[in-house]
Amino acid sequence: MLFIAIIGFLVFLLAIFSTLSTRQSGGGWKFLATIALLSAIVTVYGVVKLPYWSFNQTAASSKKASSTSESASSSSESLKFGSSEAVFTKDKEKREAATLKLKEASILKQLKENYKELGKVSFDKSSKTFTITPTGKKYVKSLKIIKAHPTENQKAITTITSNFESLSKSMKKNLAAGYTVRLLQPDTTDTTLLSFKDGKTITNNLAK
Repeated sequence: MLFIAIIGFLVFLLAIFSTLSTRQSGGGWKFLATIALLSAIVTVYGVVKLPYWSFNQTAASSKKASSTSESASSSSESLKFGSSEAVFTKDKEKREAATLKLKEASILKQLKENYKELGKVSFDKSSKTFTITPTGKKYVKSLKIIKAHPTENQKAITTITSNFESLSKSMKKNLAAGYTVRLLQPDTTDTTLLSFKDGKTITNNLAK
């Protein structure tokens, strides 16, 4: 706009001088006067549109403020949505963890009830392992005989193995995958006699 104002002003001056000169000589000064008037209008328009005037600055500032406001609003909405999603995910994880804890406690209670005449049942959360320690005299004696004479007790070995396999599959279905159930050798604290995970044999020392 500054360029337009300067050009218009120069044309205006040139037209004014030409008009005065032509009028004195009696020539066609009206055309030049028209040019002078038009150049004056262009000059005024260019000057008015310069950014130095308060109303132009106000309009520009208003436009910039509006753009900034929209950008901030968009960022705020995005942040709000992201925060809500994070909170929802965190709450979901807490609910799932609480549900899993209840299921683990329920399985442990059930196993303790089922094996109360045969031994003790414990649960190690870090390894996701349910351990059955034989303590019942008859059960301990039976396991020792099977271990000592596996050939003569194949039927008993098959029955015990099948029962633990079914128990492991049930855990995977009703609890979750990745849990191990194991039976310790009698009179030991950490020697595995039989163990299953997700319905698959991990250790089987009954026939050895």
